[in-house]
Amino acid sequence: MTTKFSIFIIACLTIGILVANGLIFTVDQTKQALVLQFGELRKAHTTPGLKFKIPFIQEVVFYEKRVLDYDLPPIRLTTGDQKRLEVSTYTRYRIKDPLLFFKSIKPANEIGARMRLDAFVSSALRNVLGRVPLRNLLSEERSKIMKQIESDVQKQVNPLGIEIIDVRIIRTELPNENREAVFKRMNSELIRIATENRAKGAEGAQEIRAHAEKDRTILLAESQKKAQTLRGIGEAEAIKIAGAAFGKDPDFYAFYRSMEAYKDSLDSSNTTLLISPDNDFFRFFSHPNGAAN
Repeated sequence: MTTKFSIFIIACLTIGILVANGLIFTVDQTKQALVLQFGELRKAHTTPGLKFKIPFIQEVVFYEKRVLDYDLPPIRLTTGDQKRLEVSTYTRYRIKDPLLFFKSIKPANEIGARMRLDAFVSSALRNVLGRVPLRNLLSEERSKIMKQIESDVQKQVNPLGIEIIDVRIIRTELPNENREAVFKRMNSELIRIATENRAKGAEGAQEIRAHAEKDRTILLAESQKKAQTLRGIGEAEAIKIAGAAFGKDPDFYAFYRSMEAYKDSLDSSNTTLLISPDNDFFRFFSHPNGAAN
């Protein structure tokens, strides 16, 4: 029992010494690791768990598997319409291939990655924004421009084992020395556009009013023509009906005409008539049957 216990103690001590000196190491789920032997790559571990290496001879370099951020300092550039800008961006990236990353970037760490991204993002910003006017950055075209910048940066970092997740413009400002002049030019351009739009609106309104007036005149003329035609037809029909009615009784027609004449002549106004009493006009006053005097 004493011999077995001693062997067990010795084995535990040996394992402890080996573990302490790095025989076993753990790769966290947020990390990925490279095993180096005298500075040369021996193995890459991209899955989490317990891993092994040769103590004292091999060393382990850990890299982040999570998304990393890098804020590019403000840079000055010229847009496609010759506007000077100060642009600040941030880049989100991930070390996709640690082996390629180790071989391609020196120093092979996040500092080296940021140095390379600094150059690549600056170059993509100048190339893309140098072809588009400032107005596009302030419109719905902005997202397309950012996608183009992201695509250009991805093409440059593909040989480095880096994957670009996103590139975004944080802030876009005019340099202080150019801000006033640019604002004046933009204001003048907006005034010109507004004046042009007002002129087009006034021309359109005048054209609409002219068409409306023309249509109104045509409608009134056609309506008056139709009204006169209907009025003539109605009057002709009325005359025809009256003629037929009065033709049946000429005495009644004479009486009716005389009553109408009395009504029109002897109204409520102060009208004076100087007519002989035996005038034929008053025959219905002297004779109810209207016999002539």
